[in-house]
Amino acid sequence: MSVASSRHSLSVLIALWFLLTSHSIYAAESAVLKPEAKRITDQNVGVDLSILRQTQDRIAKLNTLGTGADNYYLVKAQAWLDFATQEYYVNDRGPVTDQALFQSRDLIERMEQAQQNISLDTPVIAESERLREDLWEIAAELKKHQGFACAAAPLAEMEVRLVWAGHENKELGWRHAREHFAAAERLAKRAQKLADNCFCPKPEDKPCPMVAAVEPVVETPVVTKPFATPVVIPEAGKEPLQLVNVPRNVHFALDKSDINPKGALILDRVAEILVAYPKMTIILIGHTDSRASQAYNQALSERRAKSVLKYLAQKGIANSRMDIKGEGFNQIKTAEDELLGHALSRRVEIAYMGENIQSYDQTGDIVVEEMRKAKLAKAKASRSSSTGKKPIKRAKISTKKTKK
Repeated sequence: MSVASSRHSLSVLIALWFLLTSHSIYAAESAVLKPEAKRITDQNVGVDLSILRQTQDRIAKLNTLGTGADNYYLVKAQAWLDFATQEYYVNDRGPVTDQALFQSRDLIERMEQAQQNISLDTPVIAESERLREDLWEIAAELKKHQGFACAAAPLAEMEVRLVWAGHENKELGWRHAREHFAAAERLAKRAQKLADNCFCPKPEDKPCPMVAAVEPVVETPVVTKPFATPVVIPEAGKEPLQLVNVPRNVHFALDKSDINPKGALILDRVAEILVAYPKMTIILIGHTDSRASQAYNQALSERRAKSVLKYLAQKGIANSRMDIKGEGFNQIKTAEDELLGHALSRRVEIAYMGENIQSYDQTGDIVVEEMRKAKLAKAKASRSSSTGKKPIKRAKISTKKTKK
């Protein structure tokens, strides 16, 4: 065989390999979760979890390319994905996981294509029901509010929480839905406060930043940062403005001090604000939940504060502008559900100094232990026994056990 023919054969093989791998990547990216009846093997469960991870990676990439962590559509896509992932992990193999995942991926695809005028509507999926009309009305009013841009993040999360609560109520009753209704109420109050205190200059100076386009948008050939919401710096010589929609905390998983992907989105926003306001300084205060010894928790709280400092330093924030402190379990959070209280307590709080700040406690990155798995299994077993049917055995998803 000649050298020329060998090179030609090699080129053909490379081309075939590229086509096959490209097709497999596309297939994996566009795949849906396995049908309920097939979600009983480790292999199929592994494929499903891979799809969920791919979706999370796409959200992270959008943020990396410039979509703000408090962008209405990005927050809503993340909330839908959290809904789907949590239901999957508690062994809910019904259509709800597919429906929630579809909503997340649909928003992601529209943002990746830099589509303008994406709908602000939040559908109530088939596996849910529309409840708490008072909160839905608040959401509708806030979307018309001139301070919508400042309230976008908690508002997006609130709407998905309402759909999630409707699903829990429809499937297991109000007792299982109340946690989500309570979260929706807190988010509604926060969104209203942020909208009412949102700084909007006079129209002739600069319009209040909005997530949704109010007037027709002239398309440009290159869109490098779709839907990014920049930090607005006040003009020199004018009265200092009050910064709103500034997150003041980030949460951690059980016994962990590393930054989780959702926490990274929050800290990216914090870094953006610190870059825009170079005279601002912060104190990072680490906290833990109430379990384990005082000495252990003191050290863990300090590690968490150092972890946040290191992340912000990697984003270009000078160490001289940041200080750290560990509080251990001296300032725990409480909630009606004990494990939710523990999750809220595992945090680093950010104290801002040097600017007029109105910050808020965000909960978009909390990591709650798998508290509902036992409850859900018990409820399904109870329903099955009442109908005379034996519960269907599900494959268990292996999880690592942690000390704390």
